[in-house]
Amino acid sequence: MLLSEPIHDAGVARLEKEAEIQVLQEASSEALARAITGADAVIVRLVPVTAEVIAAGQRLRVIGRHGAGLDNVDLPAATRRRIPVVYVPQANSISVAEHAIGMMVALSKHLFDLDQAVRTGEWQRRQVIVGMELEGKTLGVIGLGAIGRLVAEKGRAAFHMRVLGYDPYVSALPAGVERADTLAALLREADIITVHVPLAAETRGLIGRHQLAMCKPTAYLVNTSRGEVVDTIALAEALHAGRLGGAGVDVFPVEPPPSDHPLLHAPRTMFSPHAASHTEESLQRMAVSVAEDVLLVLRSERPRHVGNPEVFTK
Repeated sequence: MLLSEPIHDAGVARLEKEAEIQVLQEASSEALARAITGADAVIVRLVPVTAEVIAAGQRLRVIGRHGAGLDNVDLPAATRRRIPVVYVPQANSISVAEHAIGMMVALSKHLFDLDQAVRTGEWQRRQVIVGMELEGKTLGVIGLGAIGRLVAEKGRAAFHMRVLGYDPYVSALPAGVERADTLAALLREADIITVHVPLAAETRGLIGRHQLAMCKPTAYLVNTSRGEVVDTIALAEALHAGRLGGAGVDVFPVEPPPSDHPLLHAPRTMFSPHAASHTEESLQRMAVSVAEDVLLVLRSERPRHVGNPEVFTK
């Protein structure tokens, strides 16, 4: 059993009951390809599992993804080898939803600016740093999977927000969520825009210059999904030009982002290092869940969460 990166001790303990574990010293596709030759199973977090890595795994029987997305695994390559790819589609939903809500609150209240004013002795700055109430504002939720639904629910329950939802793949909306027929309609009306879509061909670059130009100049954008969904250069331009109220970003197209990335120097921003799911509870749930599904496959049993179920067809 090969781990590309460390996972929660609870997951390790579950694996150690039935497998011998090796953790890579270097979290990279190159190191993974070198080490995977004799492995029956691999569990990865952010390291890409490329077609080359899969080809090098001559004994590989299962790939575990410690996370809700599968964009860092070459699913077609795994499927061609009839290797199941298991993952944890809902284990981190609560943590990511709470992180998104936290970013909304921090941005709308300018909490970091106010904190800095106290630390630097600029107490009087409070008179010019004016926040916004979330109560009754319009929350635009892009993507109504497990996380998006939780954010919608929390926005309504905590702040009595009007919630607009955009997801062309969802037929029945959660209670209290109004359907936005188009992305443009959501962007034009929302005071807070939060993104919760998987990375796919149709979501890559979903929000670019054209879409940002539709937003209210006072709107806040929060992205805790995938970095490639939002054009971060266009986002930086909109913030520098005052065409957007602010942005909270947990994910970048390249991670970590280069120090000269314009978004890192844009005003009215807050960032986290792809850490929205990093809570004790979420990390434990993800580790145990992926460990159990990997062990099910190694016992020739059907896993609970598999990204390519066609590998089990005769």
